[in-house]
Amino acid sequence: MQYQNSQALVNDQNNANAQWVAYQEQIHKQQALEQDQQRNQANAAREQTLQNFTPQNQTQMQQAESQRLNNLYTNPSGAAGNQSPSSAVAQNDLLSGESSGNKTFMQNLSNQVNQATSQARGRIAALATANSYGGSFGGLGTTDPILFQQGQNQINLANAKRQSDLQTYGVQQQVQPIQYTLGPGYQMEGTMAQSLSKIAGSGLGAAGAQGFGGLGSALSGSSSGVDWSNIDPNTFNLS
Repeated sequence: MQYQNSQALVNDQNNANAQWVAYQEQIHKQQALEQDQQRNQANAAREQTLQNFTPQNQTQMQQAESQRLNNLYTNPSGAAGNQSPSSAVAQNDLLSGESSGNKTFMQNLSNQVNQATSQARGRIAALATANSYGGSFGGLGTTDPILFQQGQNQINLANAKRQSDLQTYGVQQQVQPIQYTLGPGYQMEGTMAQSLSKIAGSGLGAAGAQGFGGLGSALSGSSSGVDWSNIDPNTFNLS
């Protein structure tokens, strides 16, 4: 029984050790995979941030914002219409003493209005272009810091996950396999076995002693109840 219990203990301990080794291999592979995934995410965020700041993308964003501002400046109310400035001159806007029937005057006025409008539109376009680099809604001064911050946040998030995973992995590595030990019942079994063997040995010893003692007494002729004087020696075959 002691041998069986000891062998069962060894088998259970070996099984627990094998499970612990398999567990450590599993968490190691899982940790390596998670670390690679987080590094890939951080690298993807870095690459995307750099891609946002290529000259082509920066020019595209700047031109789109310049066009938006230009439309906003030239048509603040959002009303549609491409009316020519010269046709917008009303009769009551003419100078005193002039009339809309004077072709020379109207031509000169139209040319001046068109020229002023063209210059105004040029200044508006230049203003829109300048503001597209600045802090307008879609200007590079606004969008570029946001893009930088977004990329940094994604990289920091991936690094934070990596550090958290490493801390968890460190705790998992401290897990020890189950330890099996022999309980008090094992010692009790041994004590009982020793006691029983002593009792059995004492009984056999006493019985043997009595048996050999009786035989010796019988052979020595000292045993009571046997009358050796009446036994004929010729009846014994001593050969």
